[in-house]
Amino acid sequence: MRAYILFSALMVYFQTESEMFCDICDCQEISEPLTGVVVNCSFHERVLEMNPILPDASITLDLSRSNLTSIQPASIFQSESLVKLLLNRNFLKEINLLSFNLPELKQLDLSENQLTHINPDSFNGFTKLEYLNLASNKFTVTSQLNFNSLVNLREIILDNNNIGDNIETRSLFDEQGYGLPLNIQSISISGINLDNLNLEYFKPVDKTLRKLVISNNNLNIIVKLPQRLEYLDYSNNPIKKVTTEELEPLVYLKELKLNGLDVEEISKNVFATLMLTKLELKYNKKLKEFSNLSFGRQLLSDTYDFYLENLSLKGSNLSTLDESLSVLFVKVKRLDLQQNPWVCDCRLAWLRKLPIAPDLIDDFRCSSPDNLFDRRIFDLAEEDFVCDTASWDESQFGISAGHVLYLLLALVTILYLSLYNTTPKDNLRQK
Repeated sequence: MRAYILFSALMVYFQTESEMFCDICDCQEISEPLTGVVVNCSFHERVLEMNPILPDASITLDLSRSNLTSIQPASIFQSESLVKLLLNRNFLKEINLLSFNLPELKQLDLSENQLTHINPDSFNGFTKLEYLNLASNKFTVTSQLNFNSLVNLREIILDNNNIGDNIETRSLFDEQGYGLPLNIQSISISGINLDNLNLEYFKPVDKTLRKLVISNNNLNIIVKLPQRLEYLDYSNNPIKKVTTEELEPLVYLKELKLNGLDVEEISKNVFATLMLTKLELKYNKKLKEFSNLSFGRQLLSDTYDFYLENLSLKGSNLSTLDESLSVLFVKVKRLDLQQNPWVCDCRLAWLRKLPIAPDLIDDFRCSSPDNLFDRRIFDLAEEDFVCDTASWDESQFGISAGHVLYLLLALVTILYLSLYNTTPKDNLRQK
């Protein structure tokens, strides 16, 4: 009888604790994609001081933006069911993960804190962890990060930490380096002050890596990339040229971002082997030429294998585009050509016939001629796009001049041969 009373008292106690916890935080029961309770305690600065107990079947705990500066052992981090833990956007300078008992945890977000070091042994109890976000902390070369024990890790984000020099010398995939598992599928190392990488750096994950973000660094070449990539962001690096050879092996690539480079030209066949659905070439301030054959010659005559749905050339330095691209661009659902210095002459009139989304036309404006400056291209009539002899481009003039020169040479040759053949005969007659 006493045992029953004690058990009942404990049940009431734990139930009261859980109810009290859900009075402070937002608790919501969900059934998809997992069944359980989502606990949102973001912005609750003193929730850890209460040392509450998580509700049964809690699968998500959000403690983001709660002004946390440290985390001590607490019952809130003891759960057999928790799958996702958010501790991002706090002021954590250190964290003792060894005190956590979260055997089912699959997602851990520690981004936007002030962490400088994490003991590699801290991850020993997180063998099921699949996603780890450590972006925007204060990790450096001396942090000596290592993830050997995270054997099931599929995605890691290390953005905006000053670890570039370290990654060059300590491989992401070596056990003595960062120790990432070779079956990892997504890596983000944006803004880490990375200056150089060996061309074969990503060879250990050539068949497994699906997503790579390597933007906002100081790389001036495109290294040899994993062949199975489906997503690549190489934006905001001082790259001056993108070649067919660099992208040709990426036949599985679906989304490509090459924004903010130093390229002046997108040459022919650069994207010819790719089956992209999204391509971003935004804010390439030196980009003046976009070849009509950049997707290959074959697609201009047969667009069946052209899968691009989103294309952005926004904020570059393009003044014109070849009309032969119209057969491709008409198939693009989201085409952004805004903020370029467009020359609105007869060669550009075809652009206003494209089915561009209404929210992408406001900054699609003329830069010249003067009478059309800053006019929206979709506000103009076809007769506004005028060409005259003074506006011929060099290629047109070159072709015309070449024909004239050819005809002149042919005429001179005929006259010469005519004179050469008739002169001896005339001399004989005179004799």
